[in-house]
Amino acid sequence: MNIYFISGLGADKRIFQKLKLPAEFQIHYLDWVPVFPGESIKNYCTRLSSQIDQSVPFILAGVSFGGVIAIELSRFLSPVQTVIISSFCFKKEVSKLYIFLGKIRIFSLFPMSVLLKPNTIIFRLFGLYNPEGKKLLAEILSETDPAFFRWAVRQLFSWDNHWKPASFLHIHGTADKILPYHRNMEAIKVKGGEHLMVYSKAGEISAILGEKLLR
Repeated sequence: MNIYFISGLGADKRIFQKLKLPAEFQIHYLDWVPVFPGESIKNYCTRLSSQIDQSVPFILAGVSFGGVIAIELSRFLSPVQTVIISSFCFKKEVSKLYIFLGKIRIFSLFPMSVLLKPNTIIFRLFGLYNPEGKKLLAEILSETDPAFFRWAVRQLFSWDNHWKPASFLHIHGTADKILPYHRNMEAIKVKGGEHLMVYSKAGEISAILGEKLLR
């Protein structure tokens, strides 16, 4: 079974490098493509879907903003399962503060050079504390396209979804600082899991996926 992993905002496929799944799953990664000016998330997902082999059954698995993309892709594709990690499906799963910050477009107040510059605050927000994790995130941020980052932030804050894929799995950490665990989430809770737990707690996430995929 093919499983396509979609990374989060300001991240890439390297965050999945520690995951280990049963041999029945063949791991693939969707690479972000440059965004067109004023492009809708629907159109972007249509272009992104060209990387998916739809001739055979497949699973979509997205982290953070990648979870939003996985759900949007599931609207017009036919994955046998859709998985989101450290993400959300409905606005009711997001804190009111998060919604308020989106309405005032808080991110527009900061230049991309600040948002994409690794520092202690960024490392803590993502939940990476050891030198290996910090080095990885610093490398990824330095290679992130500022135009895509700004577009994706706008999409993330304005996304108001009211639909859930039929076969759906949500995994969320209880210590996530970027998208805090919300009582309305119907998710498998990972105690102490932070936003990039797919990397920092790869063993635990791998075990959950191995148990829950296609179940």
